[in-house]
Amino acid sequence: MTATPLLPTLRSLAAAAALLCCLPVAALAQATAPAAAAEPATIYTHGEFRAVSQEQGSRDTFAHIKVAPGVKIPFSTITYRVRDAALLKGLQPGARVEFRAERVEGENVLVAIRPRQQ
Repeated sequence: MTATPLLPTLRSLAAAAALLCCLPVAALAQATAPAAAAEPATIYTHGEFRAVSQEQGSRDTFAHIKVAPGVKIPFSTITYRVRDAALLKGLQPGARVEFRAERVEGENVLVAIRPRQQ
């Protein structure tokens, strides 16, 4: 009985295993590449528009929106800085709204707001 060299066989197996490990990653990267290029969907938060206020002696406008309109949770009305007061045109206190806000320079800033479609 002749002994087969074990080292070349192990090298071949290691190379095959390395190739097999890389294939799923490459296939996954190709499959997700178009999805990563797509822009994420815009998400709106539902709430109830409560009021508009301004700081005394300033032009800064703030919108007060209750973020959990159907629930009696204390402190659920949040104040957002409004950089464009035209966003609030036509909104009445108590109106159900959908809105987007961003954190800008440490403040909550209202970016978009619209009446909620029932």
